[in-house]
Amino acid sequence: MRYNRALQASTAMRQASQAKPFLAPSRGWIRNENLAKAKAGGAEVMDNWFPTPEGCRMRRGTDKHGEIADAVTHLTTYVSGAVEKMFATDADAIYDVTSPVDPDTPPAASVSGQSNGDWSSVQMTLAAGTSVLVMVNGADDMQQFDGSSWVTINAGSTPAITGVSTNTLRQVWKYSSRLWFIGSGMNAWYLGALARSGAATAFPLGGVFNLGGSLMFGQAWSADTGEGLDDFCLFVTDQGEVAVYQGDPASTFVKVGVYRIGKPIHKNAFFRAGGDVAIITDDGIVSMSAAIQQRKDQAALIASAVTYDIEEAWRLAVTERNSGLLPFACVIWPSKTMLVIGIPASGSQRKITYVANTRTGAWCRYTGWDIRCMVVFNNHLYFGTRDGGIIDAEVTGADLGAPYSAVVVPKFTDFGSPAEKSALHCRIIAKANNPFTPQLFATADYEVEIPPPLNADSDENENTWDNGIWNQSTWGSAFDTKARRSEWQAVAANGQALAPGLQVTSGRTTAPDVELVALHLMVETGEVMA
Repeated sequence: MRYNRALQASTAMRQASQAKPFLAPSRGWIRNENLAKAKAGGAEVMDNWFPTPEGCRMRRGTDKHGEIADAVTHLTTYVSGAVEKMFATDADAIYDVTSPVDPDTPPAASVSGQSNGDWSSVQMTLAAGTSVLVMVNGADDMQQFDGSSWVTINAGSTPAITGVSTNTLRQVWKYSSRLWFIGSGMNAWYLGALARSGAATAFPLGGVFNLGGSLMFGQAWSADTGEGLDDFCLFVTDQGEVAVYQGDPASTFVKVGVYRIGKPIHKNAFFRAGGDVAIITDDGIVSMSAAIQQRKDQAALIASAVTYDIEEAWRLAVTERNSGLLPFACVIWPSKTMLVIGIPASGSQRKITYVANTRTGAWCRYTGWDIRCMVVFNNHLYFGTRDGGIIDAEVTGADLGAPYSAVVVPKFTDFGSPAEKSALHCRIIAKANNPFTPQLFATADYEVEIPPPLNADSDENENTWDNGIWNQSTWGSAFDTKARRSEWQAVAANGQALAPGLQVTSGRTTAPDVELVALHLMVETGEVMA
């Protein structure tokens, strides 16, 4: 019997379909790697999925907490003993928004008649043991809240600050048990130890910096995580120079050095992590520990920036949205290990927020949140919006009652072959406390195409997967009752490099509790062209 050797070889060359696992992207959203050689565990798209050490979870929605008369410009808190307050500002007033009677009705202003909403605030414990919230905006007289009432502070008030007009003070912080302020030009000012009033002392810094400009803000920085001999005082200019001083300004204040970073974006665009200070600049988020202790220059700091993994996305956001009219807002939410950066949006620009896991450094992007300012209060994250809303974040299954979608696409892979491939099926492996409808898809050759979202699941959905009962097995300990979800769906994509995708749409009252473990992509590989 004769046989065709060519036909036999051709048959041998044909590849059977294979399933490729894509682990949930615990490394988060990556925008600084070679597309053709991306490492596992990263995501090409990671919208509304928060990276965790085990994988990623779907973000939760928002609820309206309150409202003020106009766009929210600043949120701050006062916490002392039994008194816990949250305040919001707009362009001409300060409001108590701790417990609004009606979230859709603005309360009466606590302080009115202001001309600037660009506030800076800090809480200070005084020599007598009482605490005061101090607020300045560079245009109006200083405002102080003592736990029961607001007081306007100037040279003729009781108490009073003399030596400087308080309506010229633009920013306030604490260092060496004193209140410090940024005034006009290159002048800083400070009060006596543990004092809220008295004579202000000038500290000119005009001869310290080489690039000119003006002082933008100051802050205390510590080489450790506490307060002591390793404490420093930072003075930051709008040109990206940082002067570092140490000691008591009344006796032993000495300059340690002057360092270069990128240009800071706003006077409130920084956050504290332990004793360290991280500053939001046009180059990225720069840690002062990296700038000072390692003595890196501005270019070298980019590689150690907190935002290094999303470097290209960061630069694009700064270029498009850093007009100076709207500030980038930032806050750390310690209990959730979250760093939240509100990216300003105006007009028809998409509302986006960059979010990082402070434990792992992995990034993602939230969409649909119109953040103008933020604060953490009573372990809730609140943000203010352009239409005056005070929004409670990560609490429900919808964004102010409207559905939202979460999309994740792992990094592309060529499966170790230059041949063309066809995606046939995709499987999700996840765990959740409540049912949800996954929408699986595939995309090819580094061009992400996301399908239109499905309708949101309703609260009345029965506890079923497809047409069957949920898996009864549990994960981990007896306290972890999340059910395992595993489901194949048909997908279609053709190309040399492929990636699976998952989209989940939420519109419930209850918050989603979906954790992605992995996606599997079933692929059929074609023959390599001779």
